[in-house]
Amino acid sequence: MGISASAVLDRPTPEQSTFSQEYGRYRTGVRNPSAVRVFRTLGELEGLREYWNQCCDDPDADIDDYIASARCRSGFVRPHVIVVYRDGRPDCMLIGRLESRRLRLRVGHVAIFEPKVRLLFFVQGGFIGNTSEENSQLIARELKQCFQNGEADSAEFSRLSKDSTLLNAAEAEFGFLGCGHFIPIHEHRWLELPGSFKEFLQSLSRKTRHEFRRHERKLAEDFAGRTHIHCFREEDEVSELANEVEKISAKTYQRALGVGFSTDPHVLESLRTTARKGGLRGCVLYLDREPCAFFIGKHYRDTFHGYFMGFDPEFGKYSPGLLVLMHSIEECFDPNMRAAQFDIGWGDRQYKRVFCNQSKQDGPLYLYAVSWTGLKLNLLRSTTCLLDLVARKLLSKSSFLQQFRRARQDKLQRRLESQFV
Repeated sequence: MGISASAVLDRPTPEQSTFSQEYGRYRTGVRNPSAVRVFRTLGELEGLREYWNQCCDDPDADIDDYIASARCRSGFVRPHVIVVYRDGRPDCMLIGRLESRRLRLRVGHVAIFEPKVRLLFFVQGGFIGNTSEENSQLIARELKQCFQNGEADSAEFSRLSKDSTLLNAAEAEFGFLGCGHFIPIHEHRWLELPGSFKEFLQSLSRKTRHEFRRHERKLAEDFAGRTHIHCFREEDEVSELANEVEKISAKTYQRALGVGFSTDPHVLESLRTTARKGGLRGCVLYLDREPCAFFIGKHYRDTFHGYFMGFDPEFGKYSPGLLVLMHSIEECFDPNMRAAQFDIGWGDRQYKRVFCNQSKQDGPLYLYAVSWTGLKLNLLRSTTCLLDLVARKLLSKSSFLQQFRRARQDKLQRRLESQFV
């Protein structure tokens, strides 16, 4: 009789059994100032639920979302959750997973290298609890030990700020050979919401308010009585939401570049998990009963997190993306859905600079095993990051290259539109 994948994922390793025995002695009287444990099966994670829920403030690191998406995520091997204990209780946690997949190392949107790797991926917002320097150093040493044991070739952190204690500890522990180089830094913008939607509108520039009202009026005039926004909230609406959004996404040049919304199983499962907790916010604008723009986000704790946004380019003159964005912001003032922050995430697009009043810089962190495979990966990725950095700087300074990029986007758009004629 065969063994199921879930049974394998939930089976303790010999190393974990040894730790459990040692940790049991620690709790019953052999006192140490700290202890570090790595959880490597899904079944063990339930024991962390109370502490995990208490400390987590990012939907990407939510325990239910983590477990649900792990079971249907391509390339998922097992959990890799590092916990620092003090006095027998969790004090700090780093939430990650071990994956086996191909890295798409890109310059712009063009993949240059696609090496297959065993990667430790640590989720956004997954460094929680007491994130002190001492705890960060313990975690960095544990990561290095995992590499020395041959568990992975590389590790990736999706977003760390420059002043992160974990970033500093990892760079000190891994040194020049074990750290990635030329890593991109991103602008992360969000909106601290005022007391009312009216106050928010007043905080915008006069030009922005005028443009919003102008597009709103123009749409109402050209589609009188034929426009509405539907808000998807429930778990049983996720499939319909995905179908409606897919009709729009399939027409955008972002789809041709392999970015934006997708109907991957782990994306849909994440939306269902969020809906079960009452946090799904999926707004779709309809014109003549056809979807033309969408904005999908998650309300978690006191923050709205934006994830996916897009519009049908056929209706671009109405700025439908702006209208659903404003609708989503307005909903954050509903007493039943009140949020204190509206987080639009990575990227320094013009609309984010217009709407957001807070920002910080953060970026990924890449670590590598000091082995032939790890050093080769470091060389490939660092080289790709350097080429991408140079290309972006040239693009920002060259009007010719900007025109070339726009022409390429227009060509992709026309090619996609021809498929729907």
